[in-house]
Amino acid sequence: MSAITDIILSQVKESAAGKLDKNVLSGLSNSILGSVKQSAQSASGIEQLTQLFTGKTNAADSPVTALAANIFKKDFVKKLGLDANMAQLATSLLPTILSALVDKKNGLDIASILGAFTGGGKTAKSGKSDLLGTAVGLLGKFLKK
Repeated sequence: MSAITDIILSQVKESAAGKLDKNVLSGLSNSILGSVKQSAQSASGIEQLTQLFTGKTNAADSPVTALAANIFKKDFVKKLGLDANMAQLATSLLPTILSALVDKKNGLDIASILGAFTGGGKTAKSGKSDLLGTAVGLLGKFLKK
């Protein structure tokens, strides 16, 4: 899991170079990671991740990005003491960061990520792996091309 976090933090730093301090960058990274994790916990979220990482949905319009922004606002804005302008600047970078992650993929193995976030391929609510297994398999094959 730390490798995933490192990749996301690296992309956040690259996309926001010189614009935000390290605590804000860390908050953005954690928000993206939280968004991916929460999205991977449901069938609709897996579909949203699949659409994002296959380019069927751009990052600016993705519910995954919107969730990351909500997590950042809820968990980090007050904690970091950000004013409205700084919070807006930070969240406005999320689509750029996620787009860069999708474009580069940075060695990300999305199938493994989804498996890690869902307990090895089982959905948290149903305990069934059929839908997740299919989504992970298709997404993994696509991303390896």
